[in-house]
This record gives sequence, structure tokens and C-alpha cells, in this order.
Amino acid sequence: MIRRVLQKQTLASFDYQWRELTAGGALLTDDWFTQNVDRIISEELLCLDREWFRGKRVLDAGSGNGRWSVGLLRLGCDVVAVDASAHALDRVREAAGEHSSGSVDRLETRVVDLLELPPDLAAERFDLVFSFGVLHHTGDTRGALRNVGGLVREGGVISLYLYGQESVSGRSRAALELRRLALAPLPFELKRRLIARRGVDVHQAFDQLSPVINSRHTFEQVQGWLERDGFSGIDRTIDHSELFVRAEHGSANLDEFDLPRPSPPYWFDRYESAMKAQAGA
Repeated sequence: MIRRVLQKQTLASFDYQWRELTAGGALLTDDWFTQNVDRIISEELLCLDREWFRGKRVLDAGSGNGRWSVGLLRLGCDVVAVDASAHALDRVREAAGEHSSGSVDRLETRVVDLLELPPDLAAERFDLVFSFGVLHHTGDTRGALRNVGGLVREGGVISLYLYGQESVSGRSRAALELRRLALAPLPFELKRRLIARRGVDVHQAFDQLSPVINSRHTFEQVQGWLERDGFSGIDRTIDHSELFVRAEHGSANLDEFDLPRPSPPYWFDRYESAMKAQAGA
């Protein structure tokens, strides 16, 4: 019962966020990010040459406002963007039209709860399942990963970004949880105004402080889950305390497309000062 209440609050928080907080760093209102999103996906998140993506059918599992869907469309993919928020999917369609002209016909959007896949989606298979910063907000990371991992075809790939347990000390994590609990009863608009007074990136700070479900995991834990679900070649594409993971379902024959792993500074390092500021919000 309690978990369901927390899940409902977290879903409502993201619905508000995607509807009302449309500007911020590493979003499509950020010119640098918008110009580089397809390169980031190819060269840092998946470490695969752009040619690998052409014509691939991709599930953007938890698409948010569509920033990654836009990058995947630019890479030549056919994209199915799913999210629990209908408002988020409105943004996805707008973003595709604005930032990836001529590719809207390769985009499909569906309202989906990743913990309860509709039968028609559960029956589909994808060349790539891409999920960035979503599964750790579901309240059941393992169950959500099992669901989306099951949609990767034999010879396909999964790409994940998950919160890493080593990224935040126990003391800092406890302090963050206290801030979240203190803010949780407040209406989202009031919460937004309080966060804005701190002079931080409101979208990013709201993302960190408003949703009450924020699970953290170790690479070994995620690796074990993926292995039990039939994945191999499980690799951390970015050497960081956060978890940037690529894995193959069966043999994906990636050798001819494989790129060297990136070196610092990584794409997200340009937002490091903002991230530190919001951590103290």
C-alpha cells in the first residue's frame, strides 16, 4: 500500500515536471545538448558507430520530454517512445517536429507503465531498448528491468542509465531523503517556487528533490539481473560511479561497429557545477 502511494506521487511529480518545467541544462532548450544529443548516444552512451543505428527499431523506455528520442531519430532509428505521462509524450511529438524534421513518421508514442506492460507492447521485440534515468524511479527496478529487457530481440542491445550506489555517500543520501520527505506534502507549484528561490536549474533540482522514489544500485547487482535475463557482453560504457550500461541479448555482432570507450570530460561534466548546487538545494 505504501509503495503504491509512493509510486503514485513519483509518477505525478514527473507528469508535472514534463508539463511545466520544459527548460534546463541537458534538455532540448539547451543549444549545446541539442546539437550533440545524437553524438552523445552514439559515442558515449552506447559506444557504437552511427551506422549501427540506421534502420534499427528502438524503444525509448521512459522517454520524458523526448530529448533522447530526438537523438535516436537523428541516428536513423524507428522510435517507439513510451512514458507513463501523456504530457511527456505531447512534448516528445513536439520535440521531434522541431528538432528532427522529416523523421516524425518514424516516431510512435504510447502511454505505458513499465511495471505493467500492455499485451501488445509485451509481444513486440526491438533491436535496442534505451532507458535513461527511469527504472530507478519505478519502485521496482528489478521488475521494470525484467519487463523492458524482455523486449530486446535475440541479437539486440539494451542501454541503461541508473543511479549508482557509490555516487552518493550514506550521509548525503540520508540528507537528500529528508529534503524529499519535507517537500513531499507540498503542492508541486509551491515546491517549484521554493526550489527556484535557490537560484539553481529548477528542472534538474525538481527532478532530484520532488520524486520520492530514487533507488540506487551497484553495477554487480545490475549485471547479475541482466545475466539472469539472458544478456551477455555487459559493459560500463562510461567509467563513472553512476551506472552507464550496455548489454547484448545473445550475440549482437557489434565488433565492426564498436567504438573506444570515452575519456573524461564526459558530456555531463559540463553540468557538474549545476548538479552540485542542486544537491545542496
